[in-house]
Amino acid sequence: MTQPVVRLDRVTKCYHLSHEQYSTLKEKILRWGARRVRSEEFLALREVSLDVHSGEILGIIGDNGSGKSTLLKVIAGITNPTSGTLTVQGTIASLLEVGVGFHPDLTGRENIFLSGALLGIPEAILKARVQDIIDFSGIGKFIDTPVKHYSSGMFLRLGFAVGAYVEPDILLVDEILAVGDQLFQRKCVSHLRQVAASGKTVILVSHDLDVLLALCTRAVVMDGGEIIGQGHPYEMIGLYRQHLFELSRASGIAPPPEVSLRNRFGDMRARITDVKMYDKEGKERYVFDTGAWVRVDLHYHSPEVYPDPVFGIAIHDDDDNAFITTGTHIIRGDLPALRGTGICRFMIEELNLLEGYYSLSVALTQRDAGPGSSMNFVLGSDYRKCLCPFMVRPGEKGRGVRGTGYMPFRTELLPKQ
Repeated sequence: MTQPVVRLDRVTKCYHLSHEQYSTLKEKILRWGARRVRSEEFLALREVSLDVHSGEILGIIGDNGSGKSTLLKVIAGITNPTSGTLTVQGTIASLLEVGVGFHPDLTGRENIFLSGALLGIPEAILKARVQDIIDFSGIGKFIDTPVKHYSSGMFLRLGFAVGAYVEPDILLVDEILAVGDQLFQRKCVSHLRQVAASGKTVILVSHDLDVLLALCTRAVVMDGGEIIGQGHPYEMIGLYRQHLFELSRASGIAPPPEVSLRNRFGDMRARITDVKMYDKEGKERYVFDTGAWVRVDLHYHSPEVYPDPVFGIAIHDDDDNAFITTGTHIIRGDLPALRGTGICRFMIEELNLLEGYYSLSVALTQRDAGPGSSMNFVLGSDYRKCLCPFMVRPGEKGRGVRGTGYMPFRTELLPKQ
């Protein structure tokens, strides 16, 4: 492995949030001289350690306020870390604010030179590339029109086009791949791939997980100023989705009534209190390869004796289509009565799903008239629809296969007898 072009070693960034309110500058000076200003420390980054290598496209995933943009600003040298060390090998260009330095009364062509100068691009290079920048932006005949007459999309496209033609060793991009229409976004993605293929490094922040999945070679997930995971984009997007799922579940925030009515119903005499997924090593996870062994634990609670129980489970795709529905009445037969808390465990010997996003629906009901009789999940005690999101990546078995379900094929070529 080559030496990293960016290395952060336990980098922390602390801001001081003042709680003082002043009506005039004089009042601020007098109060500052009279006593210590009350402020609160806010850690935007907490001992972040990260290595980024040449040729990588690194995606940074996280909610607003998780520290993504602060991390880019520290790497770009816009702000210094409070503690820790940052080492950068090579030149850096940052597309953190598109259209930087654009003057509304200047034309698009004039603003190319103005913005390029602010980004540190030599004038000779700008003159040689001005037509490429215009073509990339798609502004066309409006390039000699003052930018105050541009739409917001035109303004942002021109700003990105100028920044895209900087030739740094490390390119930092923050939430600007959403500019323009789909055609322009594809041009942006293609350009970033070309940058990485030439041996340069791209560090990208975006809330568009599909773009990160298609573009990045590696990803990190941030929360509260910390890196909580790093690895393959498939894994990290799955980690991020599950992290959001767990946060919303732990917050106790009730969903809107229409969601509650659609996604959970029953008489609640017995409840499914939690659903967790595990791999063969017993590690809780929500990203699996095609064909993987999976364990699903349904935690339940029944305050009273609950006779003739039946647990059900279903897998839905991202469009809410049921891929399979089964239950203990099919897999095992009759179960003893429930009382108190416990776990009903389902083992999936082979998760024969192809790449995509899925979720689990689970149910707990009773047989209508004792052992062996009929039952109805929807009219039971607890039916929870699309409760537990998870992700399937291709792995070895599913690579290159298209569709929804996996089947093990083999082929033979026989000479004609």
